[in-house]
Amino acid sequence: MIKNKIWVLLAIPLLWQCKGENSKANEETTTDKSAKVVQFKGREIDLTPFVEGFPYSGFNPVYAAGKLYYMRRGETTDLLELNLEGNPDLGEGRKISDIDYATRNVWNIRYNKTDNHLYWTGDEINDEIINLTRLNPENGEVEKLTDVPYIFGYRWNEDGDKVTYVARLGDKEERLGELRTLDIKTKEETKIIQDTPEMRFTWGSPSWQPDGKGVVISSVKNADRTYGNLLYVDFETGSQRLVTDSDKARSFPGVYKEWLDSNTFLYESNEDGFSNVYSYDLSKDRSTQVTQFTTDLGTSEILTLDGKKYLFATTSSPVETQIYMISLPDGEVVLQQQSDVGLSVYDSEGDKMLVAATSNTSMFRIDEVQVSPQEINFSTKIDVPEELKNKVYQSNVSRVTYPTFDIDPTTGEARQLHAYLYEPKELLPEKDRVVMIQSFYGGGNNFSTRYQILANAGIYVLSPSPRGSSGFGKEFAALNDKDLGGNEIIDVFYAAKYISEKLNIPPERIGVFGGSHGGYATMRSLTFPGEVNGNTAEFDWGFGISHAGFSDIIHFYENCNIPDWVTLEAGDPKTEADKLNDRSPLYHADKMKGHLLLTHGTNDNRVPIAGSERMADSLTKYNKNVDLIKFEGQGHGIKGLDNTITFYQTWFDFLEKVTKD
Repeated sequence: MIKNKIWVLLAIPLLWQCKGENSKANEETTTDKSAKVVQFKGREIDLTPFVEGFPYSGFNPVYAAGKLYYMRRGETTDLLELNLEGNPDLGEGRKISDIDYATRNVWNIRYNKTDNHLYWTGDEINDEIINLTRLNPENGEVEKLTDVPYIFGYRWNEDGDKVTYVARLGDKEERLGELRTLDIKTKEETKIIQDTPEMRFTWGSPSWQPDGKGVVISSVKNADRTYGNLLYVDFETGSQRLVTDSDKARSFPGVYKEWLDSNTFLYESNEDGFSNVYSYDLSKDRSTQVTQFTTDLGTSEILTLDGKKYLFATTSSPVETQIYMISLPDGEVVLQQQSDVGLSVYDSEGDKMLVAATSNTSMFRIDEVQVSPQEINFSTKIDVPEELKNKVYQSNVSRVTYPTFDIDPTTGEARQLHAYLYEPKELLPEKDRVVMIQSFYGGGNNFSTRYQILANAGIYVLSPSPRGSSGFGKEFAALNDKDLGGNEIIDVFYAAKYISEKLNIPPERIGVFGGSHGGYATMRSLTFPGEVNGNTAEFDWGFGISHAGFSDIIHFYENCNIPDWVTLEAGDPKTEADKLNDRSPLYHADKMKGHLLLTHGTNDNRVPIAGSERMADSLTKYNKNVDLIKFEGQGHGIKGLDNTITFYQTWFDFLEKVTKD
């Protein structure tokens, strides 16, 4: 199964669950953590169904185990298992570990049918020191298997007795990567090969050759994320072979776990402009394009039906999802149908698959899919109770398009951008109406608990896809490369102008919000100097909410754990310092409009908290309206159910204050 990983690297959970200290010029306040009702514009919002009604996440159903593994939030966040047979009841899951998973990051949980253990990459204290860990579901024993600063990806061999993983050692110019193998039984670790500055290892799960002679791993050329590549590494010789054409631009190609035969594997690449599937034959040193999609590949899975291999695949954009059955290796489409929900494959066995089926109007569903070359049939395995849906689904969602400032070269007319508008089912009086605009990572056809909470409070949410967003092909995603804080921000301004006119809501009751890159974009929007790239934009924002944002691009580059992201998105700090300083909100703090709420985890190594602290200090010196919330011990994504109420009370207190008549 291949999933788009480009944007996942800076994304944060849709439901920020926070524990922190509130300070305005370091003034401490307290909030009643036991409260489950927040107030806004005379309206009471009961958070119980939103934060407690469906406290489950991290689903991982496994046919080989006959189990569903998943997380449940409560006073602690627990890892549970549940039998898959029949109609599973999520409330009956068995706790299989004493760890509170709100206190750590856990990524890429996988089940190894050889030793019946769960494996994951993650940290121990939300600090993104990422290592390989395994858990015995029978007795809850947890074992840390590696000791490195960071693991990009891992996968075991067909026998399940060896793991290969890519370790990142050092940082920035001193960074190097190593491909290593680990014998699961003996714990013996072997270094296979080290990368070079010209071709660095990167995120992606290695794929083992069926006979175990080698693996295929991901890399980037000259630390440039627009030149992602694949390498074949021979274990016996320790040599590597470049599989992809390094002169072709592509973003993070991903290789499939299952091979077509001992020499042929599939991989996903967007080198032709959209995510498509390719095959590579090691014996012939030849790559062949299998699919010809003009919408990005979504989820996919190799299936063997009556002895023949097929690819179950979807193309998925924020607008629509199409399902395909494709014969392999020739790439013939034998079946196509449309889906009203986005799909993601969890696991497959023979002609059956378990998939996630969600959309911006459906928070969660697991379907079992019966597949053949002639038909695809879905049956719901696990769903959200109707009573809860009625309480949580508080908005009417519609797709809108709006014109931005430039001309689309394909049409010769004003470029149209995609967005979803979430309209509250119960509107506030006209004089009190408020709009919140997602600054980045919006526009997706996925469910947002936060949007529904805001809708319950009567607040509109506009979720746009500014240039640089995924889901519309490589060219659109690359429109903001080397232009962080540039035209992407003007797209957000045009979204604000559009929605202000459409809903007849004045700018002082329109705000912008986002996390990580979106947190930066929020600060940039409120401090925008009026012109960038020769283009002008202006909007009198009422307020902004930034989580885990950076305010000084060069400082961020020097202190984060993803400097190559900065180089791709913003430019080279060594040669373009003047531009990066000019794009940094910190150096335009005197121009800030409206009110700003900053939130940040003190343990964030992805985007260090100094980005918010320095911004708050500077804004205070200029007598601007700013609040800073620090979350002790939290990382890039804030965790912990107990403090979710405090977080939302903070949001609504802020919104009440900044939208007064």
